[in-house]
Amino acid sequence: MKKIFSVAALAVSAVLGVLYLLSLLWWTDPSTGFVTWGGTQTRYFAMLFPVLLAFCVGRATSAKVRFRNAWRSTKVLLPVSMASAVYGFMTIFSVLFGAQTPSRSHHLTATLALLGDLAELLLAVLFLLFSLWGILIFLGGHQGQTSASLYLGLAGSTAFFLHTVLCFLMQPASLYRIPPVVEILAALAALVFVSTYLKVYYLPEQQGSVRGVCRNGLLAFFFCTCLETPQAIWQFANGEGSLLNLLLGIVLGLVGLWGAMVSSKVSWNC
Repeated sequence: MKKIFSVAALAVSAVLGVLYLLSLLWWTDPSTGFVTWGGTQTRYFAMLFPVLLAFCVGRATSAKVRFRNAWRSTKVLLPVSMASAVYGFMTIFSVLFGAQTPSRSHHLTATLALLGDLAELLLAVLFLLFSLWGILIFLGGHQGQTSASLYLGLAGSTAFFLHTVLCFLMQPASLYRIPPVVEILAALAALVFVSTYLKVYYLPEQQGSVRGVCRNGLLAFFFCTCLETPQAIWQFANGEGSLLNLLLGIVLGLVGLWGAMVSSKVSWNC
């Protein structure tokens, strides 16, 4: 039953991702983010199906199952880490040399602009720490569970927390503009999955944690890989998103693939 729910969640997520991309291409105004045909309620309602399936996978997984070495999927951390490093270095270069895209707000003061630059620099540094953690885990395999790597992983994971906060602060608050909502949901999904993964990676003896990995990995795959990454590419192609936004969308998409691989290994083999 777990495998059926997992396959269904992956399939439904992929199909809805394709439909969402078509909706962006044909029935969404790139400059405003408003839907030009169909209701927003239908789109939000469709998002419930993979979410419910992800929760079903989590509930179907036994609470007594523990995280195993074979389920860690550390190999996929290499592309995630490389993309995070590219985003981090590009962001630092963009902020320091003034190559970043201007803020969407026309009333931003110099002080707020400076704070925004500092937040972007901090986000870049945190993603670099996350990249370093991923590379160390990839190179160390199952021997990477040291206190040093734990602290590095915790520090790097705060990149997703800061990204989530920045999404809430910078995105216009309107349920009728779906792209900003998708960006916020993707940030939350990535944050929750990475946090859960760190918990079960360093504390595999805790019972019940595997449920969270299965559920949150599928949620990250849907919101990050199937929705946010195609949206970032669409925004960049229409001149509504910067190169940094595109790179961050790719990072989140790879995190979602990582979550799908971990969730599939667990739910298909336990």
